[in-house]
Amino acid sequence: MAPTSCRYSPLPMDEFPKKLGGRKLPGRVWIVGILLGLLVVGLSVAVSVFAIKANSPACKDGLRAEQECRKITHLLEQELTQAQDVLRGTEAQAAICNQTVETLKMSLEEEKAGGHKQHELVQKLQEDIKSLNQSLQEKSAELEKKSEDLEQLRKETETMVCVKCPPNSGFSLCLSVVPVLLTLSLQALLA
Repeated sequence: MAPTSCRYSPLPMDEFPKKLGGRKLPGRVWIVGILLGLLVVGLSVAVSVFAIKANSPACKDGLRAEQECRKITHLLEQELTQAQDVLRGTEAQAAICNQTVETLKMSLEEEKAGGHKQHELVQKLQEDIKSLNQSLQEKSAELEKKSEDLEQLRKETETMVCVKCPPNSGFSLCLSVVPVLLTLSLQALLA
């Protein structure tokens, strides 16, 4: 099918009303024009209200608080990782000491002739085990305290963000899920 071309002849402005024949624009066109105008004004107002609320001091404070919370959470994650590494090392030492004690007990039963000397060695190792177990308990308590501190910090941050951003502002800030995951991993580790 061949394309068709349409030609329009330009009308001078003084002939335009004559060509319409005194007709007015249909009422639908006026209604659509008014509705489009109202829509543009409404969207302009909505965008300006959103911009004002987004740049409000309360929301900026909330964003600052969230960033600070993320920094603190990152530092606590590093401390938690270090504490877990120390705890693993202490547990490995305790396991080695427990194995050594068991080995020495067996050899003590086999060699009763040199029992006195070996008995002193076993006592020394048992004291070492007690001190290592005490150290392990202290590290566990320290790790649990850090977990509680992390939970308290998360709660404080949530309340701080709720206080900084008014509830009727239309905005809600979602905090990072890292504190929740850290708490769950800590509970799993301590179980």
